[in-house]
Amino acid sequence: MTDPTSDDVRDDFILQERLSGKSVRAISKQLRCTIGEVNDALDRTLPKIDNDARRRHVSLDLNRLDGLLETFYKRAIENVDAQAGLLCVKIMERKAAMLGLVSPQQLDIVQVQAQEQPSSHERIKAAIMQMVEREQPVRRAAIRRLDQLGPEKALELLGPFEGNSDGTEPWDPLPDDPKPN
Repeated sequence: MTDPTSDDVRDDFILQERLSGKSVRAISKQLRCTIGEVNDALDRTLPKIDNDARRRHVSLDLNRLDGLLETFYKRAIENVDAQAGLLCVKIMERKAAMLGLVSPQQLDIVQVQAQEQPSSHERIKAAIMQMVEREQPVRRAAIRRLDQLGPEKALELLGPFEGNSDGTEPWDPLPDDPKPN
């Protein structure tokens, strides 16, 4: 059976080595044990962090910050000390961050800019609609009616295709159409 005091001493030694910055691997080589054993020792010696522990740590840190703020606020006001004033601002920023009072400002700006920009689909649709609006009113009405009917129904109502004898579409130019090559 192992001596519990020697295990406690070894665990404390591992904790101190780790706190001083030594890697887990270096400690395992030094003690001739596995990395898992070093991690187990750290798990036994380090405090368990649950919600209650987090609350205690936050409360302690907030109290410490309040003490610093009291000291440096007096110095900033009484001695007109700009460095102490700057430190007070930093302390207040830290407290606000710890309490979740800081919101990401940049993210809000990015979201607003993204909403102001039309999508590529909307820009293409707008360009097509501008071209349609330039057409003669009768032609615009025909285009809209064809869209309403859908391609199958429109072709059914118009009848069979009467192309040239070579299978191409007859070219009947409109006044603004370019001539084919």
